Amino acid sequence: MDLTFAEILAQIPSDDPMNAWWAAAAVLPSDTTVSEFFAKTLKAASDAQRVKNVGVAVGSRVDGYPAPTNGAVTVDATTGLQSFITTYSVRSRVAVTLDVAISPLA
Repeated sequence: MDLTFAEILAQIPSDDPMNAWWAAAAVLPSDTTVSEFFAKTLKAASDAQRVKNVGVAVGSRVDGYPAPTNGAVTVDATTGLQSFITTYSVRSRVAVTLDVAISPLA
């Protein structure tokens, strides 16, 4: 079980421009979950941040997309599938009105 984009959209105020963007977003491929979408997107953002920060002075580096943290590998006794829990996050400097969020600098 996972969230749907419709459930996420329902939590974004209807007058927020992000609501219209999500409402117009293309449907994910049928075998892609919301969790997979965000995991792959946030992993790519973390990797892009690492590449972008090469040679950038301290205080000017993008610091909004930490590398994921991974738990121990487990094996499903029935299927043999090896997996681990991974946690992705976003660090943002957010206006108290929640109208604007930007990546903080490190």
